[in-house]
Amino acid sequence: MRFDQYFLLASAGCLAVSAQTLTTMRVSSEIVPAGGMAQVKLLMTSPKPIITGLTSFDCSDVSFDSIDGINLFSPTGDVAGAAVIDGKRFGLSFVSPNGTFGANVDYPIMTMALRLSSSTFAGQVMPVSLDPSASIWQTLSGPAQFEYKQGTITVGGSVNISDVVPGGGVLPAGATFSILGKGFTAKTSIALRGIATTSVQYVSPTEIRVTAKNGGRLDGVLIQAKNPDNSQDTYYSYMRGIRDGASTRALLARTVPILPMNPVVDAIVPSTISPLVNPNYFTALALENAGQFAADVTIQAISGTGDVLGSAVVSLAPRHRIEREYSELFGAVLPTGAYVHVVSSQPVQMMGLLGDDKQGAVIPVWPAVISAPASVAIGK
Repeated sequence: MRFDQYFLLASAGCLAVSAQTLTTMRVSSEIVPAGGMAQVKLLMTSPKPIITGLTSFDCSDVSFDSIDGINLFSPTGDVAGAAVIDGKRFGLSFVSPNGTFGANVDYPIMTMALRLSSSTFAGQVMPVSLDPSASIWQTLSGPAQFEYKQGTITVGGSVNISDVVPGGGVLPAGATFSILGKGFTAKTSIALRGIATTSVQYVSPTEIRVTAKNGGRLDGVLIQAKNPDNSQDTYYSYMRGIRDGASTRALLARTVPILPMNPVVDAIVPSTISPLVNPNYFTALALENAGQFAADVTIQAISGTGDVLGSAVVSLAPRHRIEREYSELFGAVLPTGAYVHVVSSQPVQMMGLLGDDKQGAVIPVWPAVISAPASVAIGK
């Protein structure tokens, strides 16, 4: 979908909403110790097959040091997004071509991870807000409207989950993964939904190690930690990629790509708006390696007539990601009609990005898959 078409579609969503019983979209309320990680969730009360959307979150009243992750969930991984960080706010755009995003209310449709400042104090309550005026949702049946309930972060509790390593990807039988956080004890109970286990081992106050029985997809696994004092925390697992450097394009450097969950080995990012046509736009590629082995990724720029305009090779270690403007990869922007062909030695997650410096917005560009391993749904 072209950048201008995306925003025209989004704008149309403001104009006509059919009369219906409103589904509630709720920002969760979390209890997190000072210095801990608050995984704030966005949940829906009933399924909605959402295909595109724009929204904005305001965390201005939260005392936090960093936004450590933003993720989207769909049962089949059919969703990609781009979040642009602006201080303590971020705008999010996303696309779900088959409309599976929002189709399963067993999972939050979105999570964000905020690392609270150690200077927060017990009992402090901080609001987290989704901006209804900046939220536009398009479903398979047309524009949709929601009732919104805002959330809070309350400082308190003794246990907190901050991350899962590796967090995402498909694990083989017998593989281990680590639940990281604070306040774990030998008496901390761990409950998991979405993957069978053979052992859950306390390692230290900051780590619990889990062995998967039959393997399966780690993305979307629900993890609940509870201490004897009834303090508890809930976390949904996902791959929090380690960024390899940053783009020299300021807007792209502030962008968190949320890549399609299912990896590919051969795919094409289609042509979009060329910066040669409008210099406000830029085109980019995002890659992430959710596998267990390093991936060598060959990227070719192809003209509309099939000529190779440039090539680059990127090496990605497991759990690492990059996002780069095409001119950073090939030494020049792509002309009108040009596209990008990506081939990897190991399956990787990938998508294109189309940005507009004037609007300060970035949208995901869904790839056309040529070859990919069999996908594994969340909870399988």
